[in-house]
Amino acid sequence: MKSFTLIYYIVPQDNDDVEIPNAFGIGKPIDQVTLKDVKSSFPLQGEYIFRFRYKTSHNTVWLDLPTDTSQIPLFNNRILIKATRISWETQNNQSQSAQVSQQPNAPAPQHIQNQTVNQQAFAQFQQPQQNQQQPQQQQSSSQNQNLIDF
Repeated sequence: MKSFTLIYYIVPQDNDDVEIPNAFGIGKPIDQVTLKDVKSSFPLQGEYIFRFRYKTSHNTVWLDLPTDTSQIPLFNNRILIKATRISWETQNNQSQSAQVSQQPNAPAPQHIQNQTVNQQAFAQFQQPQQNQQQPQQQQSSSQNQNLIDF
C-alpha cells in the first residue's frame, strides 16, 4: 500500500486560522516530502511563498527552506504550511500573458515588473559574491554554522 501524507496549510490573505487549517494529500511518507512536492501538489491556483511551522528549543517559527529538494520540517509530527499568496496567476500564466499582451514599446504590467524585481532581489541571496571578502560576510558565515540543516 502506498504511503500518504496529509499536509496542513493556511493562507493569511484568506484570513485562515492556524487552529483550523486547510489540508491536501501527497502520496509519499511524511519523512520523504520535499518543498518541490508541496509546490507541485498545492491545490490552489496562483504563486505562493511557502513557510513551514517549526519548533526550535526556544521558539516556534515559520521557516523558509533554501531549495526545492529540502526535506520539510515537522511541527508536532505533522507538516503545517503558511502559504503567502504573491499572485492569483501561476508564473507560467504570467509569462504567457505578458508575451501576448505587450506591445513592443509598452511597459510591462505592474505585477510582471514586481515579479522581475523580486526575482532579481532573490538572486542576490542565491549566488554568493566571490570577489568581495568583507568582514560582514565573514561574520555571516560564522553565524551560518549555527543554523540547523534539514
